[in-house]
Amino acid sequence: MANKVLAIYGVGKSGLGQALGEVFGKQGYTVALLERDQDHLKQVQSALEAEGITASAVPVDLSNFDSVTQSVEAIAKLGDLDTVIFNATMRRKGRPSTFTGADIMQDLTVNVGSAVQIANQTVPLLKETKGAILFTNSVVASKPGTTDTSQSMGTVHNFALSLNKDLQKDGVFAGLVNIWTYIREGNDGKQNPTTIAQAFYDQATQRTEPELIYGKR
Repeated sequence: MANKVLAIYGVGKSGLGQALGEVFGKQGYTVALLERDQDHLKQVQSALEAEGITASAVPVDLSNFDSVTQSVEAIAKLGDLDTVIFNATMRRKGRPSTFTGADIMQDLTVNVGSAVQIANQTVPLLKETKGAILFTNSVVASKPGTTDTSQSMGTVHNFALSLNKDLQKDGVFAGLVNIWTYIREGNDGKQNPTTIAQAFYDQATQRTEPELIYGKR
């Protein structure tokens, strides 16, 4: 059997993407890091490799579905795809009264459309490994404000839960981690990226419930 692979779509700069790589990597996973910022990808890749974790940087433009398809082809060459984590989001600045339909559709392409495309392209590989696909969701989907409108509209909540029902017969788990707190590096509490990443690992491996609400008081 080839190496188990974790694919993180949307590494981001909150610290969660790197923490996910560390938590899964220390369990023997090869980590595929995916986002558009190639310089940041290389930084995170180097940080993981310094801890003895095998990591690959795979540039992807989530607003381009052909790019998503190409990224999955690259991931498949790394080993057996075991877990996919969708951790990407577009958060448009500005007040909701100023947005146009075109603005929102552009954000939804990344926040929702790319999540669906990633699932479509990775599920055949996950069926072979009886793997898992997890989606990051935010408290703003339930408690939207005036500064996170497009993010709160672009929720993958219902897609993730319906996907789980669809894939049960195939032995593939689809789950949702609904984060109800800030993500802050250096914080020793529930806001710590490593603590949150561990919750993702437990969700992917224990598969108790499809939706995990993390950090809600």
